Amino acid sequence: FILIVTDGINVLSLQQIGAYDQQVWEKSLEQTDLNGLDSQPRKTGHIKSDLIDVDLVRGSTFSKAKPDRPWTALTRKGLVRVLLFPFFFKWWIQVTSKSISSWILVLYFLQVAALVLYFEVPGASASEVFGPMCLMLLLGTVHCQIVSTESSRWPPGSPVKPREVDRLRPSEGSRPASDTDDTLWEELLQGPDSASTGSSDSESNVRFNAAGMALPQTTTLSSDDESLQQGIDRVSAIIWEQGECKKADMSVLEISGIILTRVKLVEQGMGYLVLGGLMTATLALLPFAFHLAHRLDMALLGSLSLRQLGEVAVGRRDAQVYVFFFVTMVLRVGLIGLFFFMMCVAERTYKQRLLFAKYFSHITSARKAKKSEIPHFRLKKVQNIKMWLSLRSFLRRRGPQRSVDVIVSTIFLLALSISFIICAQLLHSHQTFLDSLTNWELMVWASSLILFLLRLATLGSETNCKYSNSSVLLTEQINLYLKMEKKPNKKEELNIVNNVLKLATKLMKELDIPFRLLGLTVNPLIYNITRVVILSAVSAVVSDLLGFNIRLWKIKP
Repeated sequence: FILIVTDGINVLSLQQIGAYDQQVWEKSLEQTDLNGLDSQPRKTGHIKSDLIDVDLVRGSTFSKAKPDRPWTALTRKGLVRVLLFPFFFKWWIQVTSKSISSWILVLYFLQVAALVLYFEVPGASASEVFGPMCLMLLLGTVHCQIVSTESSRWPPGSPVKPREVDRLRPSEGSRPASDTDDTLWEELLQGPDSASTGSSDSESNVRFNAAGMALPQTTTLSSDDESLQQGIDRVSAIIWEQGECKKADMSVLEISGIILTRVKLVEQGMGYLVLGGLMTATLALLPFAFHLAHRLDMALLGSLSLRQLGEVAVGRRDAQVYVFFFVTMVLRVGLIGLFFFMMCVAERTYKQRLLFAKYFSHITSARKAKKSEIPHFRLKKVQNIKMWLSLRSFLRRRGPQRSVDVIVSTIFLLALSISFIICAQLLHSHQTFLDSLTNWELMVWASSLILFLLRLATLGSETNCKYSNSSVLLTEQINLYLKMEKKPNKKEELNIVNNVLKLATKLMKELDIPFRLLGLTVNPLIYNITRVVILSAVSAVVSDLLGFNIRLWKIKP
């Protein structure tokens, strides 16, 4: 109610303030704008599918699912559904699986038990309890962000994209539970900002209810129809069958399907999955090793049995202490393992994106296309250039997009926060920094997160370079000049294609943006603030350790 009143006051204030400097012509134009549209006659129109939009070069022509709520509401929803996990168990089963939800439910009750034992066990470290708790909240919030996308929307006037609609419509048992299913906690989850949606274009295209999708009856052609039309346009391509060169008319969808098959045949490495397992084991056993190192005389290490080592690490023979250490270790293995598995999924997705970009760069090269067993065509016609841009846009949108970006953003923010805490701890007490178990855990976390971020940054930069490589277009321009020499009668036609290639090169350079790990870095102000804060903290630590002032934030990247 307060927000509604506040919005009303803001609107009235803006109208009153704006009315003071309005002239007669401006008021007349406003009245004409309000009344003129309704009185104008209408007729059926359509979008010309033979033209392209700037989105085709930018890569956003083929749209992906978007969240149906703002991130603040999704964060609040994730926190509540983790804190009250047993009450939302049915919802968790629908968005994950029964086995995974049951395992997380066990971890939830173990977390409650660890919290109770923490106050009963003397000498227990706070990081052993609150570390897994924060990690569980983080994982729940991230998962809630991932599963928050809208259902697939069918564009108005789509040529289906009714039998197919009925087949693809989510059934009552398979669809994720909506907020209306949890009426007990509806009031707790809903807030002033949860009524708005994260996708502004969804309101004008289609409406959803709890029962499924509603398809508006209209004959207008939407931008998604134009994307579909660009996906089914055909180009004369060369394919190799049993070593023989043959020609075939292929569409963007068919070419991308062949590339997808080639990507799936590439064997994925297990290196980062093994690294994640090692980091999980290290962080799970770190409290045990820390207590053992502080309480054990190293001269007696070889003469003690495993049971005696356990007694030394625990500190005393007490059932509660043994239960506490066992419960916290299970929690750490389960939750840290889930987090590193999530990071491995992001790494594998980025590797798959790089493979898509690699095969795309091979399309205009006869030798590489034959070696990769993918179709090949030259940019010798304007239609071929359009198909090349369409395929580029289509491949850039293949696979998980927003969900993986949420994971990478979480990794980036977590690494940023941990780095800042480490710097603050070093400034506060660098002489006793290694005497704290929490500081050791933070260093292991920071090291592992930075390794994954470096890997993701490398893969993302290579992917962006392959999609933005202008040498392909420059090579095709040289080929056009070679064709002009051989076929002078087609010089005018080839000149047009050459000019289009030049325009495509300029447009790609203008629209393509450098690879970024987090959307916040697009904003120069936020990027500079983050850079100055982190580098200032690091500069203070280095200056305190070396004895002279160093200002790292003044170094230009």
